[in-house]
Amino acid sequence: MKTRSVLLAACVALTLSACGTSGDSGSDTEASGAAEAGAFPVTVDHAYGSTTIDAEPIRIVTIGWSGQDAVIALNKVPVAMESFSGDGIENNILPWDASRLNGAKPVLMTTNPDIPFEQILGLDPDVILAVYSGIDEGEYKRLSDIAPTVAFPDQPWDTAWDKQMSMIGAALGQPAQAQTLIDETGAYFEKQAADHPQFQGKTATYAMRTDEGLIVFCGTDPRIRLLGQLGVKTSPGVDAVCTSGDSSVSVGMESIDTLDADVFILVDADGTNLDKLISFGPFANMTSVSNGRLVRLVGMDYAMATSAPTVLSVPYAFDEFIAQLSDKLS
Repeated sequence: MKTRSVLLAACVALTLSACGTSGDSGSDTEASGAAEAGAFPVTVDHAYGSTTIDAEPIRIVTIGWSGQDAVIALNKVPVAMESFSGDGIENNILPWDASRLNGAKPVLMTTNPDIPFEQILGLDPDVILAVYSGIDEGEYKRLSDIAPTVAFPDQPWDTAWDKQMSMIGAALGQPAQAQTLIDETGAYFEKQAADHPQFQGKTATYAMRTDEGLIVFCGTDPRIRLLGQLGVKTSPGVDAVCTSGDSSVSVGMESIDTLDADVFILVDADGTNLDKLISFGPFANMTSVSNGRLVRLVGMDYAMATSAPTVLSVPYAFDEFIAQLSDKLS
């Protein structure tokens, strides 16, 4: 069973730690950022109940990995959002967000592992969006005392890119524009799947290293569901360990050799993890590794873009990611 400590390990490993850019970002459709007629009041359902937002939010706080992407894609600027650091990131802002802020400077927060409640209170937000986060029910209640808060729809750290976009679009009064962005990104993946028939039925293990072994991402994880849109499925070894319904599980070094697949995708944000794993014989001897069918996600920007996909990060990184997959699966 995945525990909060496992989740935190995954988050910390990413946020402490490529990148090819790909084409134009986001939608060709220009949105004004204003709420659509009749959009409010709106009620958004989530794991801890439902939240009603009476009027268009102006002061927006986002918590978690990628809620700010959806807000910025809708031509709004959060008053505060998550801080990120690592290779490929400048000024603690993800590059696909920075390119669209037009000089605006949101407050940058660190909400993992501890949410800065007093800091958020001092920002006087109209809404708090924690749609791709790990907040627990107690934290949700404390945040709701500050402002209407929208949590994830089901499980922590487990919100698909399109669901996140639709929930935030509803909360900000732009459901139609959110759907346009979803449709455009969905069309991109449909075309990529059609252009890469060799992906159909191939298997992948998608993982990141820990001191004890690997964190392996399961079929419910957003990045794995997205691979499914391309025709790539999880390996039998992953299916065997992912029986709890969680989006990721820890696998010890003694079981790594059960995770072989047609392709092994390794999150290596700081560029050091492959060398550490290769020194361990069972990993090096997997056919996906020994035969060179390993996709390595190096750079924090590239790791975040592919690990927490959104309508903004997909155009930033996925042409390169899909080209890597195609090279290994051809």
